[in-house]
Amino acid sequence: MAGVPTPKCPIRIGEPCTLCFPGASGPQDCGLVYLVQSDDEWRDQLADKRREVRAGGTLAS
Repeated sequence: MAGVPTPKCPIRIGEPCTLCFPGASGPQDCGLVYLVQSDDEWRDQLADKRREVRAGGTLAS
C-alpha cells in the first residue's frame, strides 16, 4: 500500500510542507509562498538558493 505523498515546501528547500501558514492546506494556497513568488527580489533569491542546492552547495543564510 502506497503512502500519501508529503508536499515539499517551496520556500524551505528540501523540507516538507508543515502547514506553517494559518489556513493553508499545502503549498498551493500558502500565503508565504504567494508573497515570495509575487516579489521579484525574493523570487530571485529563492531561485539562487535552489541552484546552490542543486549544485551540491550548502545553504547560506
